[in-house]
Amino acid sequence: MRMSCNGCRVLRKGCSPECTLKPCLQWIDSPEAQANATLFLAKFYGRAGLINLINAGPQHLHPEIFRSLLYEACGRIINPVNGAIGLFFTGDWDRCQAAVDAVLRGSPLMMKVSGEDDDQSDVYGGARWKNPVHGCDIRHICKGAAADLNRIRIRKQPEKSAVT
Repeated sequence: MRMSCNGCRVLRKGCSPECTLKPCLQWIDSPEAQANATLFLAKFYGRAGLINLINAGPQHLHPEIFRSLLYEACGRIINPVNGAIGLFFTGDWDRCQAAVDAVLRGSPLMMKVSGEDDDQSDVYGGARWKNPVHGCDIRHICKGAAADLNRIRIRKQPEKSAVT
């Protein structure tokens, strides 16, 4: 039995000799980091979307495309408007690099919060940090009591009346 590459293993898909992901992951040292990067990108772009984006370019550029997608996805999480390019041009590239390092470690991405509460310090060097996913969550929440937030509502199909 042949072993799947770390990208295919974490996406639970079969790995073939012409695997798209295997050459893309060779620049990442540890198997855990390869799995973390692949899973992050698959959640961000979708599994099929990730494979299609990588396959859209020439085969010799697949590893660079994977790396570019990783940096852009991390940049979009940190700066949703301008992404990695905006972080580069504003001189905040270290934030994007820190986000990529956090993804490879499997840590949650943290976003610096600025404002009037900057005098409150914590373990991250004097600034307040928050998880950006909570601020940018796109899930729809039903109106009602807070206890209903974890309950799934099932819509009832209207009954079809018999044609007479």
